Amino acid sequence: MRLFPLVTTVIYPTILCIGSNDGWDFPSKLMRYFSRTCLLRALIVLSLCLSLCMASGLALAANHGKTSSTDDSKDQAFPVTTSSQAAARYFETGMVHYENHRWNFALRDWNEALKQDPNFALAYTWICFTTVDPAEESADRAKAMSLLKSITPAEQLMVRWMAGVHGNNYLEGISAMNDLLALYPHDKRINFLVAYWLYKQDQYDLAKKLTLRALAEDPRYATAYNQLAYLYSRMPDHPKSLEAAAKYVELLPNEPNPHDSYGEMLRLAGHFQEALAQYRLALKMDPTFYISQKELGETYSLMGEEEQARTEYTKAIHEAPSDGLKAEYLQKLALTYIRENKYDDADKAYLDAAAKAHAMGQWVWEARAHRIMAMYEKDAVAAMKNLEQAESILAEKKAAVAQTDLDEERARILRVRVECALAASDQAAAHNSLAELEKMANSESSVNVQRAYHGAEGSLLAAQQKYAGAISQLEEDFANPMSLKLLVTAYRKTGFA
Repeated sequence: MRLFPLVTTVIYPTILCIGSNDGWDFPSKLMRYFSRTCLLRALIVLSLCLSLCMASGLALAANHGKTSSTDDSKDQAFPVTTSSQAAARYFETGMVHYENHRWNFALRDWNEALKQDPNFALAYTWICFTTVDPAEESADRAKAMSLLKSITPAEQLMVRWMAGVHGNNYLEGISAMNDLLALYPHDKRINFLVAYWLYKQDQYDLAKKLTLRALAEDPRYATAYNQLAYLYSRMPDHPKSLEAAAKYVELLPNEPNPHDSYGEMLRLAGHFQEALAQYRLALKMDPTFYISQKELGETYSLMGEEEQARTEYTKAIHEAPSDGLKAEYLQKLALTYIRENKYDDADKAYLDAAAKAHAMGQWVWEARAHRIMAMYEKDAVAAMKNLEQAESILAEKKAAVAQTDLDEERARILRVRVECALAASDQAAAHNSLAELEKMANSESSVNVQRAYHGAEGSLLAAQQKYAGAISQLEEDFANPMSLKLLVTAYRKTGFA
């Protein structure tokens, strides 16, 4: 059951080039979300549209009948409650680093803020939202929630938003996020932050509206141009993505991340050598800028130069500032062997990655290594053993893993179980795994759990030659190479393409 070769050498480079650059057709697209996706995703779309309308209405009401006074909401600054001025300064520098995608520096400064003020709720919140260490995420989320009564109502909304979406309490989290956005419609940072989260939920149209709103408040807000570049790349509109990335470089020419982002836009547009030059320029500015070092590996791998990719990934692993990133990059290195169809070498690399993840306490990454091995394993029995090993790791370490991370990896494992069962012509086993996944999807689950369910349902329908139904499910899992491969087949079978 070698699922990866076509996926990783042909389909994967096209994942980020799917979308539409049409305008926001609210009625038809809202109906599409209600008919095809879970209530959660529909809620995101509806509530954000309402927030945008509310913000516009508030602005109109504020300006109606006024002559010389300004809109009060523009003068309203988001509060930051701390007992230490030094902690407040560290918090702000951390936010600037976050906007510049210097996440390791942001985490450093927020932890410094906590040394100055151990009861700084927002510092705990942003560490929870940014860290890739599941133990740190869980502990800091709990600490932030415990401090709710000591902070302002506006800060409470931010904590509830971030803790909610990380603690698998999406409805409360989204509600708080929208209340925060409606309360501060002219705060460029809040508009950007909500847009960034929406971007990661694949809500590109709404994310673009909020990003443009942030730029309306400050046309030189550099990170918003970075965000626009990524949004245009997903639509896809490569000329506009390159234009936005170039503006980002123009505003922050001496920062490494603008060059890194410009490099990624060039790579997505197929300009690999120019992309490599931008990544090297970023590393020249800061040799420890691990993101660009990783992107060198990504680019060489997509170019088919896997040996060079492994060299670059090895450097990235060394430079990675956290165990979670090291665990991730180890598996990116292992993937290069799959792209070369060197499955024995891939086994060795993934087992090494799993062992190192275990030693670092990165339990989700350890489980993920076994799940991926099951995806390319030819022998059905061996594949199932890997999936059982992945599930046992999650079950044993569930107390040390954030619930959202646990659920998402468990959902991905069930998705692969469906694929393995279908490959073995075991419809009963496929239905059983799908039923478990459906239970997870029907609860208040994340977008990634929903995607896994839609992809698995589409796979089962495709196996039953029910291609029309398969299309509606697989389209909801558009970021998954396996679903894209099946979707192409389903389109052809129905005469769509």
